[in-house]
Amino acid sequence: MDFILLIIGLVIIVKSADVLIDSSSKIARKYGVSTFVIGITVIAFGTSAPELVVGIMSAVNKTNQLALGNIIGSSYSNTALIVGMAATMFPLAVKDSVVKREIPMLIFVQCVLGFMILGDGKLTHLEGILLLVGFAGFIAYVIMNSKKSLKISIDAEGDLDTDGDRNMVEEKAKERSMLKLWILSAASLIGLFIGGKLAVDNSTKIAVSLGLSETLIGLTVVAIATTLPELITSLMAVKKKEPDIVLGNCVGSNLFNILLVLGLSSFVNPIAVQGDMLFDVIFMVLLTVVVFAISLLAKRIPRLYGIALMSCYSVYICFKVMVTLSIF
Repeated sequence: MDFILLIIGLVIIVKSADVLIDSSSKIARKYGVSTFVIGITVIAFGTSAPELVVGIMSAVNKTNQLALGNIIGSSYSNTALIVGMAATMFPLAVKDSVVKREIPMLIFVQCVLGFMILGDGKLTHLEGILLLVGFAGFIAYVIMNSKKSLKISIDAEGDLDTDGDRNMVEEKAKERSMLKLWILSAASLIGLFIGGKLAVDNSTKIAVSLGLSETLIGLTVVAIATTLPELITSLMAVKKKEPDIVLGNCVGSNLFNILLVLGLSSFVNPIAVQGDMLFDVIFMVLLTVVVFAISLLAKRIPRLYGIALMSCYSVYICFKVMVTLSIF
C-alpha cells in the first residue's frame, strides 16, 4: 500500500508541476515580471511545502533531527542533483543578478547556519527567531526586486497596458483569463503540497521498514522525496524552455528551507545537532560555492558541469550510506 500511495504522490507532483509552470510563466509575462522572480518566490514556496510540513511535524513531535537532516539533504538535492540534471538536459544560462545577489545571499545564509551550529551545537529559540527575521528580509528584497522588474506601459486611453497591445480590448475576458491562471497556480501549489506529503510519508515508511536510521532517512530518503516537487518542476521548466525558473526555484527553495522551515522548527522546539552534521553543512556550502564559481566564470552551467554536480551528489549519498552502515 505504501508503494501505491508513493506512486500516486509522484503522479500528483508531475501534473501539478506541469500546470504550475504553464500558469506562472503566463502570469509573469502578463505583468512583465521576470520568470526568475516567479521561480524564486511562488514556485519556490510551493515546492518547499513538503519540507515545511516535515519541519513543523518534526518540531511538534520533538524529532527535529529529521527536519535538520531533511533541509541539509534537500539543499544537496537542489544544488547538485536538480541543477546538474537540468544542465545536462539543457545548459543553463545564468543572469548577472543571480551571480551578484541571489547566490551570494544563499552562501551567506548557509554560512550563518554553520556558525549557529558550531557555536553551541544546537539551534535555539532565539536563533530560530533570527532565521525568521532573515526570511522576512528576503521576502522584502524579492518584493522590491519584482517592482523593479515590472514593465508597465500606458495605452491610448491612458490606462495600464499589461499586454503591450496599446489598447484595452476585451478587458473583462482578459481579467477572466488571468483569474483562471491564478486559480490554476493556487490549485497546482496545493497539488504539490499533497503530492509531496504523500511521497514523504510513504517513502519514510518504506525506509523505516528496511531498517534505516532517522538521520540517514532525513539526509537521503526524506530529502529526495521532499525535493521531488523542485526536481519535477525544474525538469518541466527545462522542457518548456523556461531555464530561469530552474535556478530561481533551487536558490529560492534553499533560502525558504533554511530561513523559514528551520526557523519555524527551531522556534517551536530547539534542535540538537549531532557532531558529524557540521561536516554536512560545510559540504553544503562548498557545493553552493562551486555553482557560484561556475556561474561567475562561465555565465552558464554547461552539460559537463551538470554531470559533475550529479556525480558529486551520488558520491556523497553513497558515502553517507556507508558511514551510517559502518562500512567505513
